[in-house]
Amino acid sequence: MRKLFQFEISENRIFGLDLLRFIAIFMVLLGHSLILAPEWFDKLINPYLFDGVAIFFVLSGFLIGGILIKILNKEKPSVPVLLDFWKRRWMRTLPVYLFVLLLLLSYTLLFYPRNFPDEWYRFFFFTQNILGHVRPGFFAEAWSLSIEEWFYLTVPLILITLLMVFKSSVKWTIFAVSIAIIALVTYYRYHLYHSWGMVENPNPYQLKLFKKFLSSGIDYQVIPRLDSIMYGVLAAFFAYYYPKLWNAKWNKLLIFVCLFLLYYSKFQMGKSWGPFSNIWCPSLKSLGIFFLLPVLSNWRQGFGNWTKWVTFFSLISYSMYLVNLNVVTIAIIKHSIHGVFNNSLNQELNGYWGVDYALFWLFTISISFVLYQWIEVPFMKLRDKKRA
Repeated sequence: MRKLFQFEISENRIFGLDLLRFIAIFMVLLGHSLILAPEWFDKLINPYLFDGVAIFFVLSGFLIGGILIKILNKEKPSVPVLLDFWKRRWMRTLPVYLFVLLLLLSYTLLFYPRNFPDEWYRFFFFTQNILGHVRPGFFAEAWSLSIEEWFYLTVPLILITLLMVFKSSVKWTIFAVSIAIIALVTYYRYHLYHSWGMVENPNPYQLKLFKKFLSSGIDYQVIPRLDSIMYGVLAAFFAYYYPKLWNAKWNKLLIFVCLFLLYYSKFQMGKSWGPFSNIWCPSLKSLGIFFLLPVLSNWRQGFGNWTKWVTFFSLISYSMYLVNLNVVTIAIIKHSIHGVFNNSLNQELNGYWGVDYALFWLFTISISFVLYQWIEVPFMKLRDKKRA
């Protein structure tokens, strides 16, 4: 075990952030794994599931926001600084994403051609769910990656451009841009919701159609979800510029605020498809994670041997996110093992569903570890070597 992890765990790692990433990926995987489970198991697990993707968004904003703040306080804002930031980000995120994308495109074209996406090229530019394009069923989980990649592309560009043109302070430019994007995106969700409108006393079909429009046009779109990442950037702002406030001992009480917001948004959201669910729930979930970050970002030490496992799953979480649904659940379990080729994600359950469920976890973890070792690590080393 020590040999396996000796090149991974360093003194610079913060256990609390690894734990948050661990929670996020297992929330996602638990939700996707329910496709293979019976209804009673779904009802047992579902009350404890949170929006893992929302956690990833805020955490990503916190980490990348912290990197941007340090860079902009250390180096003069310039085009080379921006290009270097993009190069380092894309060397981290694109290699394994492109490998999985090409694998899925090839597999679908060869064995399942009727499901090959007409606009397959959009996945290479992360435009499959932007500006009104409905999230396709193919590689459906890539919707969140589009949001993150557009954040990497646009927010640093806005920040560095403003700093270069107006010669403003780094501190207040980051604060102003964060608040402005959060406010504008929240208003945009408000505009989208009310622009579609909903008939009074809808029948079941109208309600189902309305939910589908809202889900496609708000939940899984790039612009309406960008604010979630900006909550993380705002957290990085407070952590860097106001360390006494960020590290205050009373911050532990914010855990209860976080849990209240997450549970409230989860259980209230399901009761209505009105303004609360579609306009304010993304904000509340992001705000909940925002309040959790002061505690977790200061939790540097873990708890014994379990620390290694939390760190391990945190490290391979990106690959786990990429392969768990389309590669493992659909291509391996549904298509290859069971030979079921239909358009439904729902698995035809049998008395051996537990075997499928165990295979889901086994294949996801194993494949992700291989991808992390063979693709992610080499490109990260190449990235760091070039900078050195």
